[in-house]
Amino acid sequence: MLLGQFVLDPGGQDAIWTRTLVGALDLVGFEEKTARQALARSQAAGWLLAERSGRRVRWHVTPKGQRVLSSGKARLIAPGPERDWDGDWLVLLTTVPERHRELRHQLRSLLGWAGFGSLGPGVWISPHPSHADEARQVLRSLGDVVQSTLLHARLDDPSERQRLVAQAWDLSELAARYKVFIERFDEVEPRTPAQALAERTHLLYEWRRLVLADPGLPPALLPPDWSGEHARRLLLERYARWERASYAWWQAREAENNKG
Repeated sequence: MLLGQFVLDPGGQDAIWTRTLVGALDLVGFEEKTARQALARSQAAGWLLAERSGRRVRWHVTPKGQRVLSSGKARLIAPGPERDWDGDWLVLLTTVPERHRELRHQLRSLLGWAGFGSLGPGVWISPHPSHADEARQVLRSLGDVVQSTLLHARLDDPSERQRLVAQAWDLSELAARYKVFIERFDEVEPRTPAQALAERTHLLYEWRRLVLADPGLPPALLPPDWSGEHARRLLLERYARWERASYAWWQAREAENNKG
């Protein structure tokens, strides 16, 4: 969350002192040991490159890290749902041998992230036929053990569409989670740059959890006055409103660490 804010946002930097990152994570509630472990994991994943300056370390975001951060931000800070939907569905049939339970779990997680809902064992649907390439990438990443077939289908009966949606996704539970998000951030007003940075990071973290659970259904398949759209507008407004104060804290800490 922090790297995405301060590397990709306008005026972002591609190199950050350890002390700045550790201090920012402390504001969010992470102990120093946990923060340093997160840096080590990011380095091991190839997202960060360490540059030593005496006993201190400055971290550079690698091209791979830039791609990962950009992809994540594109999903988090996204425009609203598509307004037109032609009624076409993408249907994915999968078969995973019973002994490969870990692959089953990975498949479920990755397809859920891609916006697919399950109608039953091995049957997945999405109202976004354009996600076919993403589905193929998921399947390739899991290897030849997972057998699959992609189909395009159409269902024009509105009541049958709603039945499919209710079977594949729990929208009532998702709507309740969106309302909790709205209540959490609707009245928050940080008073200091440190509070702004902390709240902005919490905002993105909580939103990420919702995005992971949200299939991004077109409005035609959503209930009236969908709370997810209200929450999305709140996210975009708060994210922009708290940007300047968050950067004030970050830049002051970086300037302090630049002095040694």
